[in-house]
Amino acid sequence: MEQLTNTKELFDVALHDTKVALPSRAKYPNKSDPARAWLRLNEVKIPATAPTRTALTPEIGHTLDLLRSRLLRQIRKEGIRRLALTAPTTGCGTTTIASSLALSLARQIDLKVMLFDFNLRTPALAKKLSLTPLAPRYCALSGGRRDFDSQCLRVDHNLALSLATHPEDNPAELLATSRSRALIEQVEREFEPDLMLFDLPPVLHHDDAIAASDLFDAALLIGRADHSTINQIDQAERLISEQKPCIGVVMNACRFPVRP
Repeated sequence: MEQLTNTKELFDVALHDTKVALPSRAKYPNKSDPARAWLRLNEVKIPATAPTRTALTPEIGHTLDLLRSRLLRQIRKEGIRRLALTAPTTGCGTTTIASSLALSLARQIDLKVMLFDFNLRTPALAKKLSLTPLAPRYCALSGGRRDFDSQCLRVDHNLALSLATHPEDNPAELLATSRSRALIEQVEREFEPDLMLFDLPPVLHHDDAIAASDLFDAALLIGRADHSTINQIDQAERLISEQKPCIGVVMNACRFPVRP
């Protein structure tokens, strides 16, 4: 896994313990039982040989946990429940960080997290988690609400994975439809996740991330120190901010030592 930069500079929030109370679910009234909804999902185990796991050194794990804690503080402060992860260009490691961050968040047992592979041109989450044979052959957005339970997988009791193994036709149009918005809203009401994470394509290559802006509350931008230019990061951040708040930038593959 690529090394992350100093997360102390990413979010101007205090870091205390990692058990963070998230915004109230009261604005998402739900007459159903979310605990039973989660149990309907097919349970899977992520193999120890999965790329996301094998690349997780103690140093990287510690840095991800710092990112998790600061992120939780930030989303509590801003009332964020749906967070998109995107990058200026390909090759920045968005999918690696999205999958690793989801696993880190799920280790906090009082959180319920959902991770969606919405990079519909080149879906890669299933491969990162070594779940390719188990992943559905379609994206949740290409099916109907009735199909979601069979499409979504569950890890333990509190991490849900909406994966895909094949590219979709017209991905930007699919992400922008009112039907897609309705599906995400229905899933949010029925499962009541504390946080929904969306792995999205790069901002500067296609318009998919901008087309999906109605699906998320805010975005986290992933750059890569040996790949992204300052101009690319600035341009991507500006494009995102025109739609939804960009709450921070993670600089991947940073080889400089972390300052105390």
